[in-house]
Amino acid sequence: MSDSSFNYKNYHYKLITPLTDGANIELYKKEDRFTTRVLVVSLGRDSVSLEWSAGLITSLNPFKRIAQYFEANDIKNNMDDVLRSLGAFAGKTENVYGFTIQRTTFTDTILVATRFSTETYPGNEIIYNAISRLKKKIRDTGAEEKDFPMLNIKKTDDSGRYETMIAICINKEIKAAPDAFISLMVPMKDRFLETEVTGGPFTLKKAHKAIGNYMNDHLLTAPAIPFEILVTDRSKESDTAKWRTRIVYPSM
Repeated sequence: MSDSSFNYKNYHYKLITPLTDGANIELYKKEDRFTTRVLVVSLGRDSVSLEWSAGLITSLNPFKRIAQYFEANDIKNNMDDVLRSLGAFAGKTENVYGFTIQRTTFTDTILVATRFSTETYPGNEIIYNAISRLKKKIRDTGAEEKDFPMLNIKKTDDSGRYETMIAICINKEIKAAPDAFISLMVPMKDRFLETEVTGGPFTLKKAHKAIGNYMNDHLLTAPAIPFEILVTDRSKESDTAKWRTRIVYPSM
């Protein structure tokens, strides 16, 4: 079996022509061959409907017509089974993108944050020194942390430097400082895409790409920067295979 063909209950299915709105699929059993058409109809950004049709030329012979009726019913049941299986498979994002991607809403919207620039990719020591300074700022002002630290690192196109932003959700607004500023996140309901992964830089890179593919497929754009929520304290856990990270993308 190849990527474009498979067998199910004595019927063989083969992709003949991919189309922008579906595909032509050949279905055959022994010497009998039928060309079927799958039509994909968009129902919005998050869902589609599929219409799968097949045409059979019937005989003028009444006995053959009866046999063809039962064969057509058998084909219909076979195609229905395949469609149900496809729906169950495609309905899980981990099957399509390799990661479980779900929509979520952020209710803790007050952030205390800091930014800095480095010539090379910032290591854990630099990142967690900045986190420690933010945590001290939060304690000194009588505020409370609401979640794990948030991290965004991007390489600039012009200078090639790395721009890092670190933020922590807090329970109330506090006074800004030269090395810390307050940012208010817009609480867009179900407009954040999130996946949680366990692993190091390679796994994180794959997860970012998966969410990017999901957004492209669903015609979504990011109105703000994505970020990683550092569930595992990487300054205390040297084994990158044990790092737990939530990756979050705002989407519109």
